[in-house]
Amino acid sequence: MRKTVYLSNNFGNQIITRNSIRLFLDLLSNASNKELILDFKDISFISRSCADEYIKWKLSLSGKKNIIEINMSNEVRMMFKLVSLQYKKNSSLTI
Repeated sequence: MRKTVYLSNNFGNQIITRNSIRLFLDLLSNASNKELILDFKDISFISRSCADEYIKWKLSLSGKKNIIEINMSNEVRMMFKLVSLQYKKNSSLTI
């Protein structure tokens, strides 16, 4: 079953604290829906820490739930790209 979640209903236009998104994502993890559509309409900012938390959450659900993001602003998309690049850099480090 598919469920659409409007992030602005929970966060207004900014997703700022790691704790707030962690609690929200925990609720989504426990939802019985196998497909979640996350609507980023009206979200104009996400902090780096929230983007990091979101990416870790999405990776942890790989194969369990299908996550689809829609209506993401360029600013939010760029923050996700920045965090993703950091993951790639860290994975290429050798000791």
